[in-house]
Amino acid sequence: MSSSEVNSTNFEAIVDTSETLILRFVLSDTEITQDQILASLIPSAVLAYCNVKQEPALARTFGLEDESALVIFRQRIILYLEKGFHDTEKVSYLMQQISMLDMDKIRHNIEQEKAAQALHMRRACPTIRAKHI
Repeated sequence: MSSSEVNSTNFEAIVDTSETLILRFVLSDTEITQDQILASLIPSAVLAYCNVKQEPALARTFGLEDESALVIFRQRIILYLEKGFHDTEKVSYLMQQISMLDMDKIRHNIEQEKAAQALHMRRACPTIRAKHI
């Protein structure tokens, strides 16, 4: 299985249709050479890459300028984001850890955090509170 190229046009569709997505932000296409090895080690994940120089706006949404990075999504939730190059062993280890996570609990925690932030905003800013009442 080869890697899919991600761009601003297909990004959402790839994230939405992938149970687990390993997305590399790369500076050149030569950085995706280990994806064939990853595909054999982690057959359940979708492998994709995005060239930072060709898609700078998409890269910036992840806080990237002119650097490589690894982003791992599971069920459309970002579980890992770190700048720099990640070798096959590191990605394989991360995927083992991510596969053991309880996604229902993670979604519940995210919803609780969103609710707490919304409550804080209503308390902190009377203008916002007035608009929502």
